[in-house]
Amino acid sequence: MARLPAGIGAIGSAKARFFHPSNKIREQWPNRHDSMRVAGVLVIGKGLHSVRHKEQMCYECRIPDNTIFHIVCKHFKVHTPPSTPFEDESPLTTVLHVPTESEGERVRVAALRLNTGDVQPNVSDAAGLENVVQLRHKGIEVDDDNQPAPENVQTAAAPSTLFSVGEWITPTICPRKADPNCSNRAGAWISHGMQKNRDINELALFRMCFPEDWVRYTVLPATNEEIEGDSLTLREFYVFLGCHFFMACFKGISDRRLRWSSKPISMEAGAPYRLQEYMSYQRFDAITAALRFTDKEPPPFVDRFHEVREMIDEFNEHYAKNYCPSWLNCLDKSMNLWLDKHCPGFMSVPRKPHPLGNEYHSIADGDDGMPIMWRIKLQEGEDRPKNKAGKWAFPSKFEGTNPNSKRKYTKTSTLMCEMTEPIHGTGKIVSMDSGFCVTVGILHLHDLGVFGQALIKKRKFWPKGCPGDQIDEYFKGIPLGFAKTLRQDMEGIPFNIHCTRDDSFVTKMMSTHRLISEVADHITYRQKDDGTWVTYNYPEYLSRHNRSKHWVDNVNNRTHDPIGLEEVWHTKWWPTRQFTFICSVAESNAVHSRARAWRAPPTPQLEFHRSLAIQLMTNTICNDGLIVRRPGRIATRTRAEDEAGHELCTRAPFTGGWNTGINTW
Repeated sequence: MARLPAGIGAIGSAKARFFHPSNKIREQWPNRHDSMRVAGVLVIGKGLHSVRHKEQMCYECRIPDNTIFHIVCKHFKVHTPPSTPFEDESPLTTVLHVPTESEGERVRVAALRLNTGDVQPNVSDAAGLENVVQLRHKGIEVDDDNQPAPENVQTAAAPSTLFSVGEWITPTICPRKADPNCSNRAGAWISHGMQKNRDINELALFRMCFPEDWVRYTVLPATNEEIEGDSLTLREFYVFLGCHFFMACFKGISDRRLRWSSKPISMEAGAPYRLQEYMSYQRFDAITAALRFTDKEPPPFVDRFHEVREMIDEFNEHYAKNYCPSWLNCLDKSMNLWLDKHCPGFMSVPRKPHPLGNEYHSIADGDDGMPIMWRIKLQEGEDRPKNKAGKWAFPSKFEGTNPNSKRKYTKTSTLMCEMTEPIHGTGKIVSMDSGFCVTVGILHLHDLGVFGQALIKKRKFWPKGCPGDQIDEYFKGIPLGFAKTLRQDMEGIPFNIHCTRDDSFVTKMMSTHRLISEVADHITYRQKDDGTWVTYNYPEYLSRHNRSKHWVDNVNNRTHDPIGLEEVWHTKWWPTRQFTFICSVAESNAVHSRARAWRAPPTPQLEFHRSLAIQLMTNTICNDGLIVRRPGRIATRTRAEDEAGHELCTRAPFTGGWNTGINTW
């Protein structure tokens, strides 16, 4: 149903806790201000007010007792419209939203949220060329690692003479090593030192890696607008999350209601545990149906990613504020399984273990082989929204032309710059696979103070600036392990193509830094045709790449191994599946954060998962994020203190009773 406009004289209602000044609300309803809804509220004006330390548009209201309050517009529901709406809410000027706001659509969405089953597959995940052709025929975007990047599509042949595009050298100076401001510093949490990460439990580690502020200030208020019964608190949200995490410790239970069964636990059927003591099934269902991931109104154009856009932005913002990445990082891809081809951004990536669903570009560092994924970007593909003017609705700051270098951004270079934004100007390194071997992208990263390196692979065409066939010709007959660099001048920037002779090919990598000196502790083995083995040391650039290229995949594997959260959190509501991806990445990061602090192998995922689930279900976290603890033992008083006078006091009015569960009034 369409939202009624407000104006002077409009009458509506809202949750009491959304009115300001809040102290007057607490005085008037001391025991019910968190959950009660105030009706009969009269709107007397509209203007900007400071709410949560920022200026927001609010309605100025009079509650039946004649007290004047203000409330953020989105939290107020109009029941009786005014004779004259506010100018910006007039039906003549109001921009119509997309049809998803119709009552029929609301009912359909509510049913999807609450459905206990999983999404019904309508596409095959079978591998092979035939299936790839079929998927493309159905209009599904396929990333099969064989198509060239748009920037590398060429119409003219590469230069015939190799030496006309550069010179072969053995670099002796690395610009990054020569810069005193660049160091090989390990990744670190800004507010959590190594010693603290050694000592804190699984729940504290998860909260460190999870965007809790987004839950407190967006998810809880938005959910409480829809939920039936008491308002959802931060403690109860974590209990709800813990129930899902605990379910993901066991396979083979098709109906989640069996976890709340009143029947005795049996070895022959049903679930081997019960969750009733932590949360009732009715409350679990109520939270499931009401859970919201954004409090923003839908835009006046079709944005199929509206429900998850804020979630992903808040995840990235959390890591940008709280985590300082290592000096070496890996940019790659992750897949979030979803078998409904009609979902936003649906894509097939055949080379991935879970080839169908949503593709994320992800970046992770990996000190001591313990990767932490610190930035993600959901690939929108053909569903990327445009506004009514036909332009991109959410343009990137890295589109158009770089104002300093005057170099134009391209599709792939824009992605590379977006994913590395938190480390711009730091001189850190990002290693990438052949999907990012775009010359202009490496140059843009160099302009922004990041050293990029990408493996070169021929996908119908060699990347622009890489005469691959001539390089292969140059290395014919050269011994295994021989390394050389082809250096070119790209608009004043030394552009390197580092090359190493392998047994049947030449490994090539583009970058604006690095040496090709051998790494003494990184040896590789090759078998000749006659069965004998030969060894050689990897050059520095290739050693760094080979040690970092699996970091994103390691995080991906841990989110699915041994039981993925999405395997148990059955849902037909697509945004919920994206939330499970965020939770799984945060948990993997928590495991590796502890392993780095201990300088030991990571805790087995299922062991960490189960401990975390129990701590989530038994947490005592307040809405401000603080943990309520049991009071310490009071020291014995001296005789002199015993003889001192005492005054018997009573608790303040309206403070309620003592809650023994969380030890507070």
